[in-house]
Amino acid sequence: MRFYATLLLTFAVTAEGLAYSPTPATPSGLFSRRQALQGATVVSGLIASRSASSAATTFKVPTVRLGSLEISRTIQGHWQLAGGHGSFRESDVLTNMKEHFDAGITTLDTADIYGISELIVGRFVKLQPNAVPLTKFCCFRYLEDIDRAEVKRRIEKARERLQVDKLPLVQFFWSDYNVKRYVDVALYLTELKEQGLIQEIGATNFDLIRLQELYEAGVPLVSHQVQLSALDRRAVQSGMANWCVDHNIGLIGFGTVGSGILSNEYLNRRAPTPEEMNETASMRMYSRTAARFGDWKLVQELLGTMDEIAKQVRLDGRCSTANISNIAQRYVLETPAVVSVLIGVRNLEHLDENVKTHSFRLKAEEKAAIDQVVAKRKGPLGDVWDIERGLI
Repeated sequence: MRFYATLLLTFAVTAEGLAYSPTPATPSGLFSRRQALQGATVVSGLIASRSASSAATTFKVPTVRLGSLEISRTIQGHWQLAGGHGSFRESDVLTNMKEHFDAGITTLDTADIYGISELIVGRFVKLQPNAVPLTKFCCFRYLEDIDRAEVKRRIEKARERLQVDKLPLVQFFWSDYNVKRYVDVALYLTELKEQGLIQEIGATNFDLIRLQELYEAGVPLVSHQVQLSALDRRAVQSGMANWCVDHNIGLIGFGTVGSGILSNEYLNRRAPTPEEMNETASMRMYSRTAARFGDWKLVQELLGTMDEIAKQVRLDGRCSTANISNIAQRYVLETPAVVSVLIGVRNLEHLDENVKTHSFRLKAEEKAAIDQVVAKRKGPLGDVWDIERGLI
């Protein structure tokens, strides 16, 4: 995990990617974590470069400070490598990671429970040492028995799999609040941070009450990864986003486009059939989120509103290719406390559009139009991951 509120590393974007700069600087591609926490967007942070084969300007995804790290504002999500999303060849995955890295998506997210995902991300990190791998420490079973020795053993295993001396960010998950040892285990992780095995500590899918418990116990949290989209506002409606702003904790949002439900593909079409909902693990998950949001008519109203905004963005020259997915991502990126969005990157199909998300920002009236539709939602109810934990 990363050093909390200590040394801030400075990076510059080069042809090879991110390079460490030993002197204080504020490159155009970086902006402060405070700006991101307050929902600010720095369009000038987009990095322009010219390839030898093309005179066209290519924009790279900007980065944001998170504790002692610089992470990209779009993160490569590699849950899909755990299964449930079709077969793949490792060589293709590594090529895919490199293409995204070269476009400025320099941060990769994985987890100890994602099967081979950590190993493949580690192989990419070995090839590209400037990549920033984020992993998770997930606790589902035998919660009463987790001790210091087990925590250290698992962290050592993650270091070995990711091929790093120090894990940049470890995001902590605890499945059962009735077993009240999550503070103890988080403090074991804190000890390993102090020993230099972890650079920074984050959380994932905690509710606000337990997140506050961790913070008050002295766990040096810098981030919290949560499901967050126009379809799922639990991190906002619970007061978590505002609390995170006040306590300098960055939110990393996943599920931003809901496995493509928030895209032009679903505009003016029927709801997904049961067969379509079961095509991938992601689609099963996010189709349930959409159903909790409201009926399909309300989802279509949201898509129609985002489509009209995308047309206006194209019309006034902010982004000539803006689409519904871009609007959905910007809506989350401009939410207070959000530092980055995490996008599943099984292939290169959406790479260009994901980069273009950072080439413009929404106007206040556009965000208000989306807010108006979102206010009609029926759910999801409760705080972050309450439904998934069976609390609602």
